[in-house]
Amino acid sequence: MIGTTAANVAGCAAMGALAEYSLLNDHFPPRLLLGLRVGFLGALTTFSTFTAESMLLAGEQRWPAAVFYVAANLFLGWAALFLMANLVKGWLA
Repeated sequence: MIGTTAANVAGCAAMGALAEYSLLNDHFPPRLLLGLRVGFLGALTTFSTFTAESMLLAGEQRWPAAVFYVAANLFLGWAALFLMANLVKGWLA
């Protein structure tokens, strides 16, 4: 489960960086952005594995672990996206 969380956080960080960069620059054609976001980053992040792992914990009646796992993935993913977007904005300003 740590590997899944690490992949999701890395994907969120990359999405934040790409989103902010593409807002500030016109270097990427729309189809390339779509391919990077949906294709590459969609494949990197592992939502189906995350869902299966959280359901496995819930199915085993390990509710505190399931809630912590879901909350940690959501919080760390949002934090990574926000931090990377702001880092890129600062670098390009």
